[in-house]
Amino acid sequence: MSNQGVLSSTQGQFMRLARGLGFAATLGASAFCAHPLLAAPTEARPTDAEPDSVEGRVVAFELGDIVIDVAADRGAFNGAVVDLWRPLNIKHPVTGQMVSDRFLIGRLRLTQVRSALSLARAEGKLAEPAQPGDIVVLAARHSTTPHPAVNANPSSPSEPHSEAASVGTPSAFGTTPGAVSAAPPATAPEPLNSADADADSAEVSALFQHLRGASVPKRVLTYEAYVTHHPKGKYAVVLYEEAAQLRRLLAFDQHTDDRHQSVLRNFEPPREARSNTPLTIALELSNAPTAAVIHSRNSGEVAYHTDPMRRVGEGYFSATIAAERLNSPRLEYFIEGVASDGKAMSVLGSATEPQVVAVEDVPRPKPEPRRPATVTVSTDYADWNNFKGNDVVWQTEGSVGMRLQDVGVRAARMGFGVYRGIGGSLDELDQQKLSGRRVGLTYGYLEGEFGLSHFTSIIGRLVIGLEDDGVNGGAQALLRIGNDRETNLTIGGEALGGIGLRGITELQLATFPSVPILFRTEVTNQPAGSGAFAATPAPLGQVGVAQRQGEVGARAIAQVGYRFLPDLVIAIRGSYQGRTINHAGPGFGGAVTYQW
Repeated sequence: MSNQGVLSSTQGQFMRLARGLGFAATLGASAFCAHPLLAAPTEARPTDAEPDSVEGRVVAFELGDIVIDVAADRGAFNGAVVDLWRPLNIKHPVTGQMVSDRFLIGRLRLTQVRSALSLARAEGKLAEPAQPGDIVVLAARHSTTPHPAVNANPSSPSEPHSEAASVGTPSAFGTTPGAVSAAPPATAPEPLNSADADADSAEVSALFQHLRGASVPKRVLTYEAYVTHHPKGKYAVVLYEEAAQLRRLLAFDQHTDDRHQSVLRNFEPPREARSNTPLTIALELSNAPTAAVIHSRNSGEVAYHTDPMRRVGEGYFSATIAAERLNSPRLEYFIEGVASDGKAMSVLGSATEPQVVAVEDVPRPKPEPRRPATVTVSTDYADWNNFKGNDVVWQTEGSVGMRLQDVGVRAARMGFGVYRGIGGSLDELDQQKLSGRRVGLTYGYLEGEFGLSHFTSIIGRLVIGLEDDGVNGGAQALLRIGNDRETNLTIGGEALGGIGLRGITELQLATFPSVPILFRTEVTNQPAGSGAFAATPAPLGQVGVAQRQGEVGARAIAQVGYRFLPDLVIAIRGSYQGRTINHAGPGFGGAVTYQW
C-alpha cells in the first residue's frame, strides 16, 4: 500500500472514531440529563476535568516509575487511573498574545500511593513520553464497584469477558464468539414509556461513570455486553457502532505496532555490565533507518543521556556508553530510529519502560598502605644575654620514626639528645656578676602520636638520661590541631629534670610544598630553672658561680626549609630570646630531614 493509501485509511479510521465518540458524547449528555439525580440545571463548564477533580504534576522519574504529587492526602488510591496532559504556552504569531492550553497525551495507573507522592506507570501507549511538569488529573471517585449493567440480567447470566483474552490476539479486532455476534437491530427500537427511558438513561449514565479511565478493550467488551443484555434498549444501536469502530481502531494500532516492531531484526541484550567499564551495545535494524540514537541513564541520574549510534554496516548500528556513566546497581536505556522522512520510530524500549542492565561493581585490589620512615637531625643555639656567655643553651637531637595511619596510632618515634646550658638568676648574673651554673643532660626518648581524627592528634614523649649527678628524666605532651601532612598548630609543654620547664606553641605551614615554614614560641626558665641552691661563696680574688633558679623568659623562632629532593628537606632557623629587655640575645640553628 502506498503512503497516500495508508494516510487515507488512517484518516478514515479516525473519522469513524470521531463519529463514534461524537455519538458517545451525545449519548452521555442525554443520559446525564435524564438521570433523576443529575437533572438539576447547571452552568456549562468547558473544562478538561470535573469540577471536583484533583490536579497535580509529574515531578520526577525513578527507575522506570513516574513520580507524581497526587497522593493519599489528596484522595488517590492504588489502582486509580489519572489523565496525563501536556501544557502548552505559545505566542500567537498574529495577535502577539500568549496562548495557553493543554492536550491529553495518555493515562497513568497509580501503582503505589503514599502520603505525599505516588508512583505510576503508563496505562497503554502514551502519545508523547511523560516529562516533569506535565499535568495529571484524578477524577472524583464516585464508585469503586463494578457496574451491574455489564451482567444485569440475572435470568440469563453471560460468561465474564476477559480483556486479555480479547486483545492479545488478532481475533480480538474482529468479531469473536465472546463478543456481539449478531448485528444490531435493523429496525428502530420499540417505543419506551417515560419510566423505562429514565431507567435506561440512569443505567447508561452509571455505565459511563464506571468506565472512567478504562482502557479501549475494556470499553469495547462493556459496550458489547450491554447490547447483549439490552438488544432493544434506547442506546443499543449507538453502543454497538461505538464498539465496532473501536475494534477497527485497535486492529489498525496493532498492525502499526507490529510494523514498528519489525524494525528490530537482530539484538542480543547485554546481561550484565561492570562499573567504570565501557559498555558496547549493537543491533541490526530492518527497513533501513537512516540513523539511530540510544538514550541511557545510570542509577544516579534522573534524565536520560542521548548518544548517536554509529553505522557499522548495512542495517547495523553500535554505540559505546562511557565508563564513567556505568554505576552500580543498574543502567536503563532505550533506542529510537530515524526514518528517511525524519520521523522517529520506536526500536527498543521507551522512556517509561526502558531496557535494564545489571551493573556489578568491579573488585579493586587495595594497594598496600605506605608507611614512610623519617630520620631527622636538628641543632639549636640560644644566647640569652648578649654573648656574655653566662646564660646560653645548646641542644641537639636526632630521631627516627615511622608513620602508620591517620586515626589511631599515627606515628612512633625514638631518638636521642644532648642538652648543655649555663644559667642562673638575674641577680646573680647581672648584679653580682657571678658565673653561670652549668647544667646538662644526655638523654634518649620514646615518642608516640595518637590520631583522634584526621584533624586532631595527641603527642606524648618520655625522656630518661644522665647528668653530672646521676640519672634524671622528663616528659613532653602536645596537642596537634590539623594533620601532620598539612598546615597544623601544636600546643603543649615539657619538663626536664635538673633543667627546667618549657611551654611550646608551634605553627607548621604547608602552603608551599617545596618550602616548608615553621614558626615557634617558647616560654621557659631553662637552662637553670630547676631547684634552688645555696650560693657558694667565691674564693678570695675569684668570681663565684650562680646557684639559684633561673628566671622565666620567652623565645621567638622562625625556620625555613627547602625540599631539594622529594624526600630531603634542609632547613635553617633564627631566633631571639630574652628574660628582660637588657638580658636578651639572638640564636640560630638548622635541621635535616630525610624520608623513605
